[in-house]
Amino acid sequence: MSASAFEDDGDALIEMDLLPPRWADISEDVDEYLAGISTKCQKLESLHQKHVLPGFDDEEVKRKEEIQIERITQEITKGFHDCQKAIQRIDLLVREGKAQGGLSRGEEVMAKNIQISLAGKVQEASANFRKKQSAYLKKLRGMSGVTIPISDRSTIPLNTLTDRSAQESDADKFYSQSALQQTTISNDTAINQREREISDIAQGIIELADIFKELQTMIIDQGTMLDRIDYNVEQMAVDVKAADKEVKTASSYTKKGTRRRIILLLILMVVGMFILLTLKRKSHG
Repeated sequence: MSASAFEDDGDALIEMDLLPPRWADISEDVDEYLAGISTKCQKLESLHQKHVLPGFDDEEVKRKEEIQIERITQEITKGFHDCQKAIQRIDLLVREGKAQGGLSRGEEVMAKNIQISLAGKVQEASANFRKKQSAYLKKLRGMSGVTIPISDRSTIPLNTLTDRSAQESDADKFYSQSALQQTTISNDTAINQREREISDIAQGIIELADIFKELQTMIIDQGTMLDRIDYNVEQMAVDVKAADKEVKTASSYTKKGTRRRIILLLILMVVGMFILLTLKRKSHG
């Protein structure tokens, strides 16, 4: 193999070492998904406002608006699913790195922190979109003349989590399930274009609530994992300090032992010299 080939290999190795971790690419992917979702949400909100305005548009125009609203809504929901899958991919990369032995403790902590941060951003965006969808759903139901009974709303199950956003997610999901159930009953007698639209939106809100809950679970799980890693790092630091103390103690004992041996040797030399001087004086006498 030529020298230039070796140089090329060296350059390749250096370039690989300088590359950021693969989860950095995932972070960029999620940011791109969220940017696309934000743009589509603005467009969808404009369509919602136009669609619920009282007017004299014929059914054909309304139907075209509904098709457009449904398409954009599905694209946004798919975007959130793509975000969720991308975030879950970080777990796979961490497991692969640990299995290959090429993942340091610091890199694992960084990956978990990125995962929690991304999950939080996606969760916030999905919650905002879900609230807008819930508000739009209620407007449509008001226009159709059907509302959820107060007694049904009072039976919304309280989430064991104290987080307000999680409770709102459960409330929106419960309302949508009730709307979906009543729509199904209504469709038994007369299939209605407005009811079909309500059904699609309600189903989408339920799906968004499930995504929100899964992301919430992921954040809690990764936070627990980070706590364990932090504990292990702290414990390791304590063990290292204890070991260092033992080494210093042993070193001080070794130094003291060496000094004692030197002192003893000097004493023996002094005693020997004293004996020699005594014997010399006696011989002269």
